[in-house]
Amino acid sequence: MDTAPKLMRWLPAVAVAAAAVVLLMPDFAGLRRADERTGSPSAELTPSTRVDPASDTTPSSLPPRIAAMAPGFGDDTAEPLPEADPAVWDAEESTTDNPTALAVDANPLDCIIEPYDVVEVGSPVTGLIEKIHVERADSVEAGQVVVELESDVEKATVALARVRARMEDDVRSREAELALGKRRQVRADELFERDALSLDELDELETDAELARLELKEARDNLELARLELHQALEALERRTIRSPIPGVIVERLMSPGEVVDEETILTIAQIDPLRVEVILPAAMFGSIEPGMRAAVVPELREDQVQVASVTIVDRVIDAASGTFGVRLELPNQDHSIPGGLHCQVRFGSE
Repeated sequence: MDTAPKLMRWLPAVAVAAAAVVLLMPDFAGLRRADERTGSPSAELTPSTRVDPASDTTPSSLPPRIAAMAPGFGDDTAEPLPEADPAVWDAEESTTDNPTALAVDANPLDCIIEPYDVVEVGSPVTGLIEKIHVERADSVEAGQVVVELESDVEKATVALARVRARMEDDVRSREAELALGKRRQVRADELFERDALSLDELDELETDAELARLELKEARDNLELARLELHQALEALERRTIRSPIPGVIVERLMSPGEVVDEETILTIAQIDPLRVEVILPAAMFGSIEPGMRAAVVPELREDQVQVASVTIVDRVIDAASGTFGVRLELPNQDHSIPGGLHCQVRFGSE
């Protein structure tokens, strides 16, 4: 009757020993075959840990391979293994089902941040630079005056054209003459019906009325031409005033007041809100990136801040020599805190 409880106490230790023997047998066989090939006797292979059948506990240390495969084996105080989280399995299955998305999301890709647009500002006409209102690194708005050319002649032309455009006296006098001619023609018709006026006199009065109508039309045409000349003079004066075509910052100032400009560049302006992010992707990722997809961008000078950009352009032609295609993203930069020309890293989202 006393034997049964002792056997029950030995069973865990016996099971551990049996598992150790089974796991170590392939290593013994491999060493034995190696000894046969080399002809050198192998060292005696004996288990480093012995099990005491009379002991109620398992050895304090198990062979490394067994301990790695079965942590806590034979230890009644060991905590049970935690159950797998179903959300983890779902995430792994979804990633495995879409290997392309995994490749897109797993590793960051090198990219470069560039200004959204760069404009070299020149002059549409040849002239002497009178004023330059900006310096390098200044911020400008679209339509802001940045350069003025010498324009005294154009201003005088505008003043003369403005006076002519306001000259309506000739038109008014012609209107009065036409009204008088119409009244005379009406009275002449009445007199001619009563045989009190000859036909020649009637024709003369009708001709005077028609001439007055034509002179009024000429006066009105002249007034319209004067107004068009004023508009032309204003446009010529406006061409002597150079405005910024885009909002941005002055990158470079190449000329100074007093210089004559013809086809040279006066200023270089860069638009940095938004910014462009250019990235080159391998052909294997073609089709996995679409316009509107969001991506996380980390600039090299702001590695602690992740910026969110959106895809705007995806090249539809793959470069055969390199096996790559280009993608452009748009990165908001309202506070101008991110300069253009930085290297960066981008991770594309899975949406």
